[in-house]
Amino acid sequence: MIQYLISQTGKFKLQRIKENLIGSWIRSEKPNDDEKTTLIKIGIDEDILHDALDPHEVPRVDSEDSWTYLITRLPDTDDEFNDYTTPILFAMNKDHIVTVSRDSLDRLWQPFIDTNEAPIENHAKFLVAMLEAIMRLYQRRVATINRQMRAATSDVVKLGSKDIATLTEYERKLNDYLDALIPTNTALKRLLGGRMIRLSEDDQDEVEDLSIDVEQVIARCKSLLRTITNLRDSYRAVMDTKLNETIRLLTVITLALTIPTMLAGLMGMNVTLPFEHESPVAFWGVVGVSLAAAASISLYFLRKK
Repeated sequence: MIQYLISQTGKFKLQRIKENLIGSWIRSEKPNDDEKTTLIKIGIDEDILHDALDPHEVPRVDSEDSWTYLITRLPDTDDEFNDYTTPILFAMNKDHIVTVSRDSLDRLWQPFIDTNEAPIENHAKFLVAMLEAIMRLYQRRVATINRQMRAATSDVVKLGSKDIATLTEYERKLNDYLDALIPTNTALKRLLGGRMIRLSEDDQDEVEDLSIDVEQVIARCKSLLRTITNLRDSYRAVMDTKLNETIRLLTVITLALTIPTMLAGLMGMNVTLPFEHESPVAFWGVVGVSLAAAASISLYFLRKK
């Protein structure tokens, strides 16, 4: 799918148009072969276009001829809370700004189109506005992980194997976000540092604010990862304590049953035993002695812990 959007002179409201005009935003999602050919004819480098559609492509910045390229990653918006990030390409020259993604990004771009306040003709400002929209998406996803993680781990003592599996999923998602955000921040500093794109003072301030937003999301992800590590260590400590208590109890029970088992073995031998015929209560006496010995040993070891 390819859409062409443009803003009227002096206005920020984006409107769809049927053909490619100078100064338009070319939005391509899930491009087919014909649409890929159209993008290449516009001037997009074929190899970079292929890289942008690779689900495992890492964020980077590149320059070829009159085009400047930025490949980054964003949380997939095809569903409410997908596990993975998806790549997106930003390509700019003096006439166009182009975005290419292998997934549908309606949930990202439609709110951006409705609320945009950046002119398309100022490519640097418009690019920063789009990247800010992506950062807000990251912030919402990280905040969602934070809320769900707190709800799942409100009591460390009551943590179970399912909770640990949930924490592992959150950890994988956060690491996936970090793998996208850290190289993106490096690429942004290179791209928007004034060496590849000329920036006004106002644009430089917005770039600095964007970089701060990226660093804050990175710091938040790292903080949540440390929290997950601490929770997992706490769970391990609780489980070790419970295991030690169980082993201690089983050991006491084993020791307590040692004397009754030994006496039962002796009394069951096919030989003549003392008091076997002289006293009719000899059996119950042996049982009483066994129980008294078991209780004494149990109390002793339980008090000694």
